[in-house]
Amino acid sequence: MVTTATEPKASDVSEPDETQRGVATGIVAELEAEGFYGAEPVGRGGFGVVYRCRQPALDRIVAIKVLGADSDDVDLENFEREQRAMGRVSGHPNIVPVLHSGLTFTGRPFIVMPYLGRNTLSAWIRQHGPLAVGEALTVGVRLAGALETAHRAGVLHRDVKPPNVLLSAYGEPQLCDFGIARIAGGREATMNVFVGSPSYTAPELFEGSTPTAAVDIYGLAATIFTLIKGEPPFQFQKGRIPSRSPGAFSPGRCPTCAGAASPIPSAPRSSRD
Repeated sequence: MVTTATEPKASDVSEPDETQRGVATGIVAELEAEGFYGAEPVGRGGFGVVYRCRQPALDRIVAIKVLGADSDDVDLENFEREQRAMGRVSGHPNIVPVLHSGLTFTGRPFIVMPYLGRNTLSAWIRQHGPLAVGEALTVGVRLAGALETAHRAGVLHRDVKPPNVLLSAYGEPQLCDFGIARIAGGREATMNVFVGSPSYTAPELFEGSTPTAAVDIYGLAATIFTLIKGEPPFQFQKGRIPSRSPGAFSPGRCPTCAGAASPIPSAPRSSRD
């Protein structure tokens, strides 16, 4: 039996300059469908990957945090809590704002934020060395204001540290990564599990105490110390709790921070101090 080729219909023939849909795959295609192009991974935050994208409609570059494809229900709950936390406090000039949030066509949640290409305070210290005391205290005042706003909104950050502070195009510090934040009235997916960065974690949390605003102030003081000295006040070795002996944090090393970062759990701490 002989078969003859049939003439292709006009609708089956692509024009040479026609955009070929479906070429992009995975998250690139998902973000393109939302109006964000050229997705490039630039970092990983708690429970998600951050991509640098172009948003042609508004002629700008944005950062988009997307929940990982291999995430479980706990990760999803943490990601959604981060969305809510950032939504409550994104009006403060020293907190990274949320521009938009949504779901891709496969159901993956995402958060759109400004792209801050100047990197983190941690990277700045590694590249340029410690800050002068006055500069470090200026950063501290800005971040204290951000934390006071968050606390008034019922949000505890719980992971204040130099890697979680980005620098804006104007050199302003902006607090980011609310992935393990605690929201007043909300359920914690990480209940009874230690979360945070040990070198910047208040000692009472190692004892199982309920987090309060004081733990953020401790992290802030440890951050200021790091900006001045180039290293955290307490060194952490994997598998061991950092030293919290009274002599470990010498007031002489950084008198400004000594009170707020006291190793004594009962020491009062406030963002207004």
